[in-house]
Amino acid sequence: MTLTKDAKTVLYKLYKEYSDRRKHGFTKSDSKNFINVEEIQKIFFPDLLLEDVEDSLRELGRNNFLNNLYADDTVYTCRLSDFAIATMENLPTRNL
Repeated sequence: MTLTKDAKTVLYKLYKEYSDRRKHGFTKSDSKNFINVEEIQKIFFPDLLLEDVEDSLRELGRNNFLNNLYADDTVYTCRLSDFAIATMENLPTRNL
């Protein structure tokens, strides 16, 4: 996986949330969906700058880990791709 450290951190956190949702009975489709960048930053990365979180979401989108929907030049919603889930599922547990 050729991603920056920041993008990997965002991916790991979003995948962990996906996994937690699945364990709590959410559908696979609902578990993949995430809200706008402001909410992602506020909920998962309060110590990071909004612009840095958005940059990582864009990087993950360019590398097919997220399917991003853009509005007003920002990430409006994003969805973990099947590629991202498969990649994360196949990592050794110690890497997570």
